[in-house]
Amino acid sequence: MRSTALGAPSNANPYISPKYRANDWQALKLLKTSSADWQVAVDMFHDRIHGRFLAPVEAIISHPDSKIQEFSGFAILAIDCLLVETLNQFHKGTDETEGSHQDAFWDFFSKSRFFRTEFDTKKKAQIFYGHFRCGILHQAQTKKLSKVRIGMPAMVQPTIPNNIDEGLTIDRGKFHQALIDEIIDYMQRLRAPVNREDHVLRESFVTKMSFIAGCQPTSPYPRMRTRQ
Repeated sequence: MRSTALGAPSNANPYISPKYRANDWQALKLLKTSSADWQVAVDMFHDRIHGRFLAPVEAIISHPDSKIQEFSGFAILAIDCLLVETLNQFHKGTDETEGSHQDAFWDFFSKSRFFRTEFDTKKKAQIFYGHFRCGILHQAQTKKLSKVRIGMPAMVQPTIPNNIDEGLTIDRGKFHQALIDEIIDYMQRLRAPVNREDHVLRESFVTKMSFIAGCQPTSPYPRMRTRQ
């Protein structure tokens, strides 16, 4: 089988998504909040998140081999956990997670209207972080009695009724769909901000994308932090 060359890497102008390079981001004019380049900026974010993460998950979910579909829960949830953490960084405008990674998951779940009903206590978020995020990413397994399933009546439920300490059962289909809904909502708020909170999201978004592109962020907001 012949391999397909992807082309020589460019350290000076790396790809930040399948379609866009760092220079494409750096060329955007975002100093005016009404600039048409804001739409392009969000397109870049979508191309990055969809092209590198969501599209591979879609390929797994729709794979013609039913066994691959059935036993792909760990792989899908591993990607989803990665996205939860990076989305929280986008919300905060940080290059990486600052402070406790466990607290970052609770921060994300508690603020998301697509997750906060299911993760209604900090303890649930902590168990998810330890049993799923850390278990799958570090040991390729869930911990205690925690399980990944699909077709469950709820996204999150105790494996043993009324005893979440022993583990949670996560419906990976419902979890992944909630994450997609969160990303769509986030992009809409970036494209058409309606309040100060949405403009703060834009501020943090510019900072995070600029970290990714390896450049100094420019923003219409005077309190914008810059990379040192």
